[in-house]
Amino acid sequence: MRVRLPLMVLLAGLAVSACGHSNPNEAQLVSATSVAITTAVQATSDAHPALSVGADSDGKDLTLAAGQGLIVTLDANPTTGYAWVLGSLDQAIVKQNGSPEYEQDPNPDGRVGVGGKSVLNFVAVGSGATRLVLEYKRAWEQGIEPAKRFTLNLTVH
Repeated sequence: MRVRLPLMVLLAGLAVSACGHSNPNEAQLVSATSVAITTAVQATSDAHPALSVGADSDGKDLTLAAGQGLIVTLDANPTTGYAWVLGSLDQAIVKQNGSPEYEQDPNPDGRVGVGGKSVLNFVAVGSGATRLVLEYKRAWEQGIEPAKRFTLNLTVH
């Protein structure tokens, strides 16, 4: 019984998704809406290249153009349990674009626990001002101050 129920749920989901749209215009509308949403979150145009910042920009003021990307790269070491997470941000003005990515530092000796960089991507989506706060903390430690905090004051025109 335990195996059959998940299998039945999976098969029911596949059957429903295979039904498709009864109205071809409805399918086009959904597709066009998806493209518009995806385009809004894609960062940067040729006129406004993405800004890349690191720890040395902590506490600074930055101005972005609508549609412009922001790439924040900060030291991290997930083997310690710590990760950079979004503390606060008005996502009607600047939106996080995907999940943070991790780039390990070169490790020619094959050592375990070598740190690296956490790369977080954002895109300006609306006019206004907001404060980006990133916190370096362990997910299971609730009510404890983060080990590090990174802030940027952002203005979008």
